[in-house]
Amino acid sequence: MNEEKTAKMNLSPDDFGLLQSLLSQRVGISLAAGKEYLVVNRLSPLVDSFQFDSLHGLIQSLERNADAALWDEVVDVLAVHETFFFRDHAPFQQLEKEIIPSICAEAEKSSRPIRIWSAGSSTGQEAYSIAILFCEIAPHLAKRVQIVGSDVSSKVLKAAAQGIYRKFEVSRGVSEERLDRFFDPHEGAWRVSSRIREMVEWKKFSLAGAWPLLPPFDLVLLRNVMVYFKPETREQILNRVVPVMNPTGRLVVGSAESLMSYEHPFQPVTSMNATYHVLPNKASSLS
Repeated sequence: MNEEKTAKMNLSPDDFGLLQSLLSQRVGISLAAGKEYLVVNRLSPLVDSFQFDSLHGLIQSLERNADAALWDEVVDVLAVHETFFFRDHAPFQQLEKEIIPSICAEAEKSSRPIRIWSAGSSTGQEAYSIAILFCEIAPHLAKRVQIVGSDVSSKVLKAAAQGIYRKFEVSRGVSEERLDRFFDPHEGAWRVSSRIREMVEWKKFSLAGAWPLLPPFDLVLLRNVMVYFKPETREQILNRVVPVMNPTGRLVVGSAESLMSYEHPFQPVTSMNATYHVLPNKASSLS
C-alpha cells in the first residue's frame, strides 16, 4: 500500500471511537477495542465505492446521518452473519421434541395464528429451519404458522427472502431427506420451496432501535445475537421482548448465552441438554 493509500485509509483513535459510538447508538452493535484492522479492511472498499476522499470522510458522513444506503453497507460489512440450518443440535432437538409440539397442542385448542419471531435472522436459515419443523410435526397447522425474520441488514434480508443457498450452505445441517422434501434445485444451488418461503415475513429493524408493531409471539428466538450488544442493551432487549410474547410463549437464546446477569421476568426450563425461558405464569404450570 503506497503512502497516499495509507493516508487515505488511516483510522485515527478519534475516528475509531466515533465509529464505536455511532454503531452503538444507531444499531446497538458493540465494536470492541482492538478491531481497528477489521474496520479498515472492511470499510476501505466503501471509501472508494461511495467516493469519499478518506476513511475519516466516510465516518464523518455517518456522523452527519448519512444516507440509508451507506449505513446499510457499513452495517452489513461490520455485522457478523454466521448462521446455518438447524444450528446447534441440542436446542433444535428441544425445539423438535418439546417446544414446537407443545405450541401445536396449544394451537389445536384455538383457531388463532401460531406466531414465531427469529430475531437477528441473517440470511434466513434459522427461520426456514423452524418452518420445516412445523411442516414435519404438524403439517395440518402449517398454514397457520406466521414467522417473522428480522435483521438490521437489508442485504442479508434480501438474500433470506430469495431463499437460495449454495451446496455448501445446505450441507451444513440439512439431511438428504429434508433437501428432497423442502428444497428445489436452482441454477447449481438449492432454493427453499415456495410453501416454506411463504411462511416467513422479513422485517428490517435493529433490536436496539425502534421496533415496528409486533404481534404476540408463541416463540421468540434470540439465538447468538445478544453477544453483539453491550450488557445494558441486552437487558433492555430482554425486557422489551416481554410485551410481544403470549403469556405461554417461549424464549430461546444461544446455547452459550446466559440470562443470569440481567434483571428480567423470564424463568429457565431445562431439558434435553438445552434451556429455554418462559414467563412466570407458564413456569408455574410446568413445575
